[in-house]
Amino acid sequence: MSSLSRELVFLILQFLDEEKFKETVHKLEQESGFFFNMRYFEETVTNGEWDDVEKYLSGFTKVDDNRYSMKIFFEIRKQKYLEALDKRDRAKAVEILVKDLKVFSAFNEELFKEITQLLTLENFRDNEQLSKYGDTKSARGIMLAELKKLIEANPLFRDKLQFPSLKNSRLRTLINQSLNWQHQLCKNPKANPDIKTLFVDHTCGQPNGARAPSPVTNPLMGTVPKAGGFPPLSAHGPFQPAPAPLPTSLAGWMANPSPVPHPSASAGPMGLATANNAGTYCSISF
Repeated sequence: MSSLSRELVFLILQFLDEEKFKETVHKLEQESGFFFNMRYFEETVTNGEWDDVEKYLSGFTKVDDNRYSMKIFFEIRKQKYLEALDKRDRAKAVEILVKDLKVFSAFNEELFKEITQLLTLENFRDNEQLSKYGDTKSARGIMLAELKKLIEANPLFRDKLQFPSLKNSRLRTLINQSLNWQHQLCKNPKANPDIKTLFVDHTCGQPNGARAPSPVTNPLMGTVPKAGGFPPLSAHGPFQPAPAPLPTSLAGWMANPSPVPHPSASAGPMGLATANNAGTYCSISF
């Protein structure tokens, strides 16, 4: 995909966000793989929406891409497994073990056996490594902090954590500039033209007529006229740039953490304990 086509995707993402098409925004983020929305990821993890978490991640990485990715998926699935055990839902825990965690046995068979043995315990906290496991909310919070470090350190995410700095309604502005330019091709351009569609190039009706056809056949590659060379359409015309401040969620895009790898992130061995946090987990790993 060309760089201009890639930039167009970002403009569409901004437009969708401003128009409150939230699900569509995140679907396009995932399908394009251009921007990883850390705020959305945090929300889905915090809410325990595990299917959505993995589906979103799948647009950017797979389990076996590298050590960072493997550990990201392992921590998510391990948390999902522990929550099922905590709810005494053994059937669900077995399903997660077989469908989600067994893939890691090829990389660490002993760890998989250790995880499997948790099924035999009345309370998995009887396992020494998990004795300080807190409640679900605190456990998700600790895991999320670790996941963010792994994502920031993962080379597959390094150019995808920062949304470009754009002025409000950039796509609308470009369309408005195009309409201004097209209307200036009319023999007698009006101050307040009646433009009813974007599906075809704008032309003036009789007797005004059009001065000449548009020379631009490829809007991404053609020459773009200077916006200052044409008088603006009326303030009541279509697609005027919105003067409103940046939406909160878009501001969140701009404020995402720097893609520079986190110095404390580690793609070291996977283990039952998520992180070295004396208040919640012990630090033993395999």
